[in-house]
Amino acid sequence: MRILKLNPAVRIGDIRLKHAPAMFRWMSDPVVARNIGLRQKPSLTKTEDWIRRASRDAIVRPYAISLAGKHVGNLVLDRIDRYLATARLSIYIGEKDALGVGVATTAIYLVLKKTFSAEKLHKVWLTVHEHNTPAIVTYTRFGFIVEGILRDEFRLGNRRVNALLMSMLRDEFQQIRVIQ
Repeated sequence: MRILKLNPAVRIGDIRLKHAPAMFRWMSDPVVARNIGLRQKPSLTKTEDWIRRASRDAIVRPYAISLAGKHVGNLVLDRIDRYLATARLSIYIGEKDALGVGVATTAIYLVLKKTFSAEKLHKVWLTVHEHNTPAIVTYTRFGFIVEGILRDEFRLGNRRVNALLMSMLRDEFQQIRVIQ
């Protein structure tokens, strides 16, 4: 059994156009852009277009993460496969003052609770590049299992680096106990 401490000030909600300016600012940060593998130069228009598309797409669930009412990051479930009952998870925290205070752990917990119950999914998976140690620590502490290594799967600047393929099954999630 895993025990997670959640941050009670963290909430998730639908991403809306009002979130676009913060998202654009975060994507303009080279550290955030590099860690999420951003392939194009960001713009406010592209960000707004992505929000519109993602909000209408049946295989995407975009969420805004807030800490004490302030939008601090995003979490996205995509590649939702109803037949296999699987989805890919990605998350980033854009506000520096929201790092290290349980925001990611709490947001992941809230989304997985919703996903495994309401969406009836069996498995949630993710990829993370091998140099993103804080994310790997969070996923591992949460209970995600490394399924494999995707060799040279990620471009980190001009270098190719490995990515970890990690996942969690509904049964594993149900073993988690939380404290506030």
